[in-house]
Amino acid sequence: MSMNSLKISVIVPCYNQAVFLDECIHSLINQTYSNWECIVVNDGSTDHTEEKALEWQKKDSRIKYIKKTNGGLSSARNAGIDNATGDFVQFLDSDDFLYKEKLEKSVQKIDRKDNTIVITDFQRFDDATKKLIPPHCILKEEYFNQKDILLEWDHSFSIPIHCAIFSKDIVEKYKFNEQLKAKEDWIFWLQAYGDHPKTHFVNEYLLAYRMSSAGMTNNEFFMYENKTKAIGKLEEIISDKDLLRAFFKQNLLSAMEENFQMMERIRLLGYKRTMKYKINKVLKILGIKRKG
Repeated sequence: MSMNSLKISVIVPCYNQAVFLDECIHSLINQTYSNWECIVVNDGSTDHTEEKALEWQKKDSRIKYIKKTNGGLSSARNAGIDNATGDFVQFLDSDDFLYKEKLEKSVQKIDRKDNTIVITDFQRFDDATKKLIPPHCILKEEYFNQKDILLEWDHSFSIPIHCAIFSKDIVEKYKFNEQLKAKEDWIFWLQAYGDHPKTHFVNEYLLAYRMSSAGMTNNEFFMYENKTKAIGKLEEIISDKDLLRAFFKQNLLSAMEENFQMMERIRLLGYKRTMKYKINKVLKILGIKRKG
């Protein structure tokens, strides 16, 4: 298969992140592999995303601009999929960026156009210090299967969606669940690996995932709510019932442990409050005013 004959569709959803868009698109312009298209999906932004995207569209014919009403990240990615013309798809959030050999080294691994995923390693970019920092986990080839993605996700590892390029048939078949505002990537990975895709791993840091303290992934309640929704969809995705039972048993035990720890914290808090009340009562009897 001729390497240069493969076209990569890079889908860049953007919602009020125009400030990062130049850096993101520069990382595409600088790729050593040139047979790509970039689809910038403006998901109802109220900043100057449109202005930035149209500037880039004028500069480079490989860049396409789509505008839609706000529907969330999954909706924006799906709009990009609907407009992609490439053989493979690379998802790239507008605040992240690729290293210059990301596409080339991924394409070099491909030996067929269907049911194929190429995964590369990643680093994180600390937006506060503007420095690269190590990834939150170590990716290993043995993780790339539905069982480990179900049972070990967020424990041993998780794979940022930007690490991969997916053959077009995978993303067209599954897309992203628009009811989820988080954990949609996890569900997508589970679906993709239900079909046992041929996977290649490039064990090199070839992209940067931006870390921001303001990110929605730092909202614990938000993530818990969406994980609960995602779990409710697993029976539709996982055909192996023994695997499903293992997952629910694991999560039940984890939930029980969390409840026990919470009850222990409540007990200790109650003990501390009782002791404080008793001390204050004794001091009051003695006519001593407690400081603090």
